[in-house]
Amino acid sequence: MPTCSLCGTEDLSFTCPYCNGVFCSDHRLPESHGCPEMHRVRDDAKRKVAEEVDPQDVNVTYSMDSPRKTRRRRRRRRRFSSTELRDLTIASILVVLVGVSIFGSPNGILSAIDYLVGLPSAFWWLPAGMILLFLLSFMAHEMAHKFAAQSFGAWSEFRMLPTGYILSAMAILFSVPIFGTGVVYSSGMSSREQVGKTNLAGPLTNFILAAILMISALVMSLFGPLLLAGLLFRFGIQLNAFLGLFNMLPFQPFDGASIRNWSNRVWIAQVIGLAFMLVLGYAFPYLGL
Repeated sequence: MPTCSLCGTEDLSFTCPYCNGVFCSDHRLPESHGCPEMHRVRDDAKRKVAEEVDPQDVNVTYSMDSPRKTRRRRRRRRRFSSTELRDLTIASILVVLVGVSIFGSPNGILSAIDYLVGLPSAFWWLPAGMILLFLLSFMAHEMAHKFAAQSFGAWSEFRMLPTGYILSAMAILFSVPIFGTGVVYSSGMSSREQVGKTNLAGPLTNFILAAILMISALVMSLFGPLLLAGLLFRFGIQLNAFLGLFNMLPFQPFDGASIRNWSNRVWIAQVIGLAFMLVLGYAFPYLGL
């Protein structure tokens, strides 16, 4: 296994696109390893942020005291580069295949396909809904990071990781629900608070999705038993709670490390909230749902 050029730790390798050094997950960002090409990093971030501002999206007002135009507020469009769209497409396909593979646990995707082919057509909505929830949970988490970073004026894009292909292949072959296809890279944030809030956006989105599913299940139960639909709600709540809680681990490269570095109270509150949703997910049958 390669070693980090900065600390010598054996870890999954990340190559810096600016200085071409190989670093561990803790030091993969240019800011973390003191990249000698930081001036290029800053220039690229400024250029990419500038490209995301459409002149038509800038509100212009006129002052009665001055004939000069005053720029009031900028609204940045949520832009996606062709490279990012390609990586998101690949990641989505892999996540869907992992979702399909779960139905063949523990024997992999071939058993899953055999199971789904033999499933009566009247019940196809259940696995389709579970796979859709699997994809939605992943995409919502990653896009929350991206949009949060962009709200601070930073450049942010999703990228597939080389190890993502390996982890996805293992997940598909052995029916293990692994989320490790890629990561959202961001550059241009100026404070620990901005970094912390950007990392919080992912787990917080999963908590909100789990809460929406729980509330929806409670409302629907007022009109009658959920039956098979209860399995779908239960799966979505458990999945989002687990995904959010897993990413709250307080060490790199997980989101929890940056969140705790920014605010320990926010980290504790989010962990408690996600743990509560996970307990509710497993207690679903005992709640009469």
